[in-house]
Amino acid sequence: MRITRLYFAEELTCGKTVNLDTNASNHLIRVLRTKKDTPIVLFNGDGFDYYCRTMDDSPKKTQVSIESKTIVKSESNLNITLLQGLSRHDRMETTIQKSVELGVNKVIPVLCQRSNTKLTQEKQFKKIAHWQNIAISACEQSGRSIIPRITEIIPLNNIIPSLKRDAYRIILNPEVKTSLKEIDFSQQSIEIFIGPEGGLSKEEISFLAENDFKNISFGPRILRTETAGPAVISALQMLWGDF
Repeated sequence: MRITRLYFAEELTCGKTVNLDTNASNHLIRVLRTKKDTPIVLFNGDGFDYYCRTMDDSPKKTQVSIESKTIVKSESNLNITLLQGLSRHDRMETTIQKSVELGVNKVIPVLCQRSNTKLTQEKQFKKIAHWQNIAISACEQSGRSIIPRITEIIPLNNIIPSLKRDAYRIILNPEVKTSLKEIDFSQQSIEIFIGPEGGLSKEEISFLAENDFKNISFGPRILRTETAGPAVISALQMLWGDF
């Protein structure tokens, strides 16, 4: 029987008790119909899973006892950053969810010329918080105990300070012949740039090339923006990661 696994945003210490918030308590008691003295797992992003037991069945503030902890070795040997061209609502959410499940370490939403969305500053903050919650849910499901960061939305021409100096950088281009398996990859960090629904302009492609992004072919088919990122991450994990 699979043990329920939940995110808890605060410090967790063996031998202590904590109260779950209303959302987690309601999900645990009313949705999953968990009873008193049921084992569950909590994680807070520190790399450990904490094995706990429910002390009551309150749907508003369930109290749990923390009994033990174990380090979780579910992180890939690759450090992957996905720079995702800002796309519409559910497409962006799908990209984040699947990329986190596949092992991405960071997602940078990038505002491109053809990003078909406009967000006020207030809406940007709400979107980032929503996307971070999607990443947390993906960690709950996939067994990860270190939570990938979803950064602020950055215009494409301002991304360079957010990149790592030693990372291998790639961008998909169906017009070139070099495939992933042909590149000389020896770094542990890799940064992938995926354009929005309308693709990237020539100026944007030139800008990325000037900043060491290598054009890579990912087959003869053009992928949707929400498919491309997870597909490339899967291929990277197969070639050099932990698949």
